[in-house]
Amino acid sequence: MPDAPLISSQRHLDRAKVLNKARTFRIFTVKIHECELRGRRYRMVVDGHHNLAAARVAGVAPRFKPVSEKFLRSLGRLTPTQREAFLINNLSDSDHYYVETGEVVAELLPIAEA
Repeated sequence: MPDAPLISSQRHLDRAKVLNKARTFRIFTVKIHECELRGRRYRMVVDGHHNLAAARVAGVAPRFKPVSEKFLRSLGRLTPTQREAFLINNLSDSDHYYVETGEVVAELLPIAEA
C-alpha cells in the first residue's frame, strides 16, 4: 500500500531527542499500521514519531515496519466497526494529519452527534 498516505496523530516532538537520534542512529524504524478508515486506505504511524522526524533531519529514508503481532491480536478482537472507531478515536495529541503536508485529515475528524 505504498500509495496510501502516511498519517499520524502525534505532532509533539522533543527536539533534543530528534536531534540526538539524527546524530547517532543509522537506521530509523517507524512502525505503521496499514488500514482502511471511512472507505479510504492509510498507513498510520503507530510508533516511531521521533525516529521519523530524525530520519528527515538526517536526510535518510526511514525503515517502515508493520506493527507488532500483539497490536494486531488486540485489533482482531474488535469488530470491523469497533476497530475503525478505535483507530480513528485513539489520538495522541492532535487530530489525524498527513505526515507529508501537516494538513488535517478532514475525513477522520470526529462526527458530531446530534
